[in-house]
Amino acid sequence: MKKKLLLFVFAFAPIFCFGQKNISVDEAKKMIDENEKLQIVDVRTAQEFEAGHIKGAINIDWKSPDFAKNIEQIKKKKPVLIYCRSGRRSLSAMNKMMELGFKETYNMEGGILVWGQKYEVEK
Repeated sequence: MKKKLLLFVFAFAPIFCFGQKNISVDEAKKMIDENEKLQIVDVRTAQEFEAGHIKGAINIDWKSPDFAKNIEQIKKKKPVLIYCRSGRRSLSAMNKMMELGFKETYNMEGGILVWGQKYEVEK
């Protein structure tokens, strides 16, 4: 039992130590409105991004073989809001960013699908 607990702690400790968090669309909206230093990254394809995105977001395609290289344009010490279509790709991207040394990352659950039901999407 102790071994299982230790494995669990070591597996999930990086998530808690580095400020990774899944947040709702409403929490994301509040962060965008209140934090000028927030970086917003849309990890969908360029075509998806062009169809509509959150104002101020930059597009870095998670599926691109150059994702790790391209994400380096984002400042690692500033908070980053990550989103995709539904929240699955952005969760994977958030985990990769943690491996790359990003300190504070937030995955918007529900992605642009839920965002678009409540808030404006820029085209």
